[in-house]
Amino acid sequence: MFGKGSKKSASGSRSTQATSGSPSDYDSSTSSQKEAKRVAISLDTFYDTSQYVSSEVTTLRVVVHTGGNAQYTEDGRSANHWSIFLLLAGNEAASVRLNMSNVDGSDELGSFGVTGHDYLLSRSELAYFDYPVVPGKKVYEFCNLVVNKRRNRYRMTGNGNGCRHWVWYLFNDFLAYDYIDIATPDRRNVTAQFYDHLRHKYHRDSNRRVNRIPSPIEEGQFV
Repeated sequence: MFGKGSKKSASGSRSTQATSGSPSDYDSSTSSQKEAKRVAISLDTFYDTSQYVSSEVTTLRVVVHTGGNAQYTEDGRSANHWSIFLLLAGNEAASVRLNMSNVDGSDELGSFGVTGHDYLLSRSELAYFDYPVVPGKKVYEFCNLVVNKRRNRYRMTGNGNGCRHWVWYLFNDFLAYDYIDIATPDRRNVTAQFYDHLRHKYHRDSNRRVNRIPSPIEEGQFV
């Protein structure tokens, strides 16, 4: 839901924090550092190391993160980054994040990241939108669909954007393949409402209120 908190939070994720510096931060990273990050967040590493691979998913949560780099934007508002969290069944606060990030800098293939977390909502959150998941769906099923639809291969825009376009496609895939528990007659309205969420930029003002302004969706390319 828009602007609400969760019962447990944690600090911003690595990919969101990575956008908080100047654009040259990407260029200053060594090839070995970039490769290490790609490996750390990769789906293979998640499958090899995570306890959440076969966990049941109850909610698909789309999160708008603050990039924390307002000084580098044209309008003086912080940049946004969008990602998807799969909230897991059980009493313990746990989630798995599906993320497309720009590890290599401008005009490079994005890195598909799958990471487990012991929280439901990142502190970098500006807004979030929840959608119920069909009972019994497991984390690996979501990951498999992403790979089968080749959504794990995505080239960001020339200035490193495109996450909203990527999230839009994943959302529609999960809906079309009946992962999201929304009745067919309601899906058109739900997708229209979600697209309206996507076509805005979110910003927390000096009074801690979260506002939104229209912002065209920049499109990357699936490859």
